[in-house]
This record gives sequence, structure tokens and C-alpha cells, in this order.
Amino acid sequence: MKEEPPLWLKFSGEELDVRSVPIYELGDTLVAVQRIIHKTFLFQNDRLKKHAQLTQDERKRLSLQISERRKSSDLYALVPFAVDPALQQYLLTLLKVGLGSLAKYALKSVLSNSQKPQSGNTSIQTRDVEGSVLVGAIYAETVQITNHINNIGGIDSIELIPSANLNISSVKLTPETQTYVREIANERYRGEADEIVGYVTRLYPNRLLADIKLAPSRYVKVALSEEDFDFVRYETVTEQQLRFKGRPVVRLGKDLSTFQEFDAESVEIDEA
Repeated sequence: MKEEPPLWLKFSGEELDVRSVPIYELGDTLVAVQRIIHKTFLFQNDRLKKHAQLTQDERKRLSLQISERRKSSDLYALVPFAVDPALQQYLLTLLKVGLGSLAKYALKSVLSNSQKPQSGNTSIQTRDVEGSVLVGAIYAETVQITNHINNIGGIDSIELIPSANLNISSVKLTPETQTYVREIANERYRGEADEIVGYVTRLYPNRLLADIKLAPSRYVKVALSEEDFDFVRYETVTEQQLRFKGRPVVRLGKDLSTFQEFDAESVEIDEA
């Protein structure tokens, strides 16, 4: 008996029973799905925030391939490229996590309902992602997929259907998903705990903010509590290196390592 593919990619539309999805729309969607797996791998190995690139061997081990195509609308079976059963199982684990993150977009539940100020001030408004920061990190790939709905190919919806043994629900992206994804384009969310080191170039007393220079041409705007702001303002000297611990504020779709705002939970003089 033929083994069930771990994932089906289904394009639905009125005319897709008699014709196929255009090559560009198919290829672009497949690339986005593959990139979601790559980002899931980087996230699980604590490399996503470091803007790491996968090695050639990692790309090979994490690759999917098309094993079958059916004319049920337009349906493609995706299976691991690797033949090693252990690698196949690991890829399925990544696929499960990645699809779970993508499902947040289909359910319109990417961000927490409340938009609240951080660090006790109203200077940096942000929200938390529902789940891990991987949800925010795959925003660009979700845009890439949903852009093909109601485009030249006559696609009404795109569905990722996992096999029963993955024990997760299908993810169906619709015109409503597309609208939602575009509506949250400029939203910002807090990344995972991190720290930055630099010195103050400018203070904003009325907003409890500080511009911090981390490196040549690299500046970050840091939100502080009133107590921490007073410490920076009155107890440090010009160009003194300071260490801020907290969480970066990231725009959806942007690389986690290129954040320009930081929500500080503490600050101290860097003794290094």
C-alpha cells in the first residue's frame, strides 16, 4: 500500500478543474512553503534572530519535493527529499510546527487582542504574537502565498492539508486571510528576550526614550521605565557603555536582527 504523503498543497478555483495554476504562482507558493520550514529549523536551533543562512547540506536535508499531482482543483503531494527515515521524521516535526504557526494567520489570531504600552510609558506601542516569535517571522512568506489568491491564476483559496499522522488541522488561506494579512502589515510585536550594548546619543524625557548607538550606523530607540530613565540620565556619563536587557520590537516581516526599537526591562553599566 502506498504511503500517504505528509502534505498536500491544494489550489482551488472555478477553472482549476480543467487547467493548472500558472508556473509562477505555483513556484512562488512552493518556495514560500519551503522557506517556512527553513525558518522553523532556524527558530528551533536558536539561529533565527542571528540572520543565519542554512548550509547547503541543511537545505538538502530540509527540502521537500513534489511526488504526485492530481486534478482535484489543482493538488500537489509534497514529500521529503531525503531518503533517511530519521531525517524524514525530523522534517515532519518541523512541518508540524511551521503549519501550526501559519494557522494563526488563517485563524486571524496572529497578535494579542490588546495593544498596550511597554515599560510603563506610551512611547512604544506594540503587541505580543500568539505563540512563538516564529509566527511573526513567517509573515513575509504568508504574504507571498496569499498574494496569489484572486490573482492571474483564478485561485480562490490555497490549502495545506497534512496527513492524518501529523495530527494537525489543515490550513486554508482565503480572500479573508489575504485581507487580514494586509491589514496587519505595519504591526509590531515583541521578540524573545535579548540584550543590547551601546551608549546614549539622545534622551527624550517626555517620552522616556533613549537613542542608543550599538555600532557605526546602527541605532536603536530604547523605551525605559521612569526609574531606569533617571538612572541613565543622572548616573551615567557621556558615551558610557550600557547594557539593556529586554525584548526587541519587530515589525512583521522584518528580520529579527534588524530591529530599530527595544523595550528595556533593565539597564546597567557594561563592565566588559
